[in-house]
Amino acid sequence: MSYQIHIIVGNLGDTPELREANGQPVATFSVAVNNRRGEKQTVTWYRVTAWNGLAETVVKYLEKGRRVLVEGSNLRASAYVDRDGQPRASLELTANRVQFMDSASGGEDGTDEGEGQDIPF
Repeated sequence: MSYQIHIIVGNLGDTPELREANGQPVATFSVAVNNRRGEKQTVTWYRVTAWNGLAETVVKYLEKGRRVLVEGSNLRASAYVDRDGQPRASLELTANRVQFMDSASGGEDGTDEGEGQDIPF
């Protein structure tokens, strides 16, 4: 038996968008993971896809800049050529779980929705 799991923690690069695929809700968003080694800092971008109830929750509560932990079991890398003709790679992760790592701007009653919230889907 084999099993793999990937966990990333970073900030949303865009607000999640909801669409429908094969009759199921699906949300896509990007996450920037900052890596620091000494004085040098690099950013790795992941394109994340969430399905069904998780997709709906992510779209409802998350927006650009929010810090999240994403756990997924399907990581794919694909190569492409950008507009300038330079070779690039894309990392795509299918989310099994999304945890909000910081507070939202706050609800109407002054409470922070989603802080440290673990989505149980």
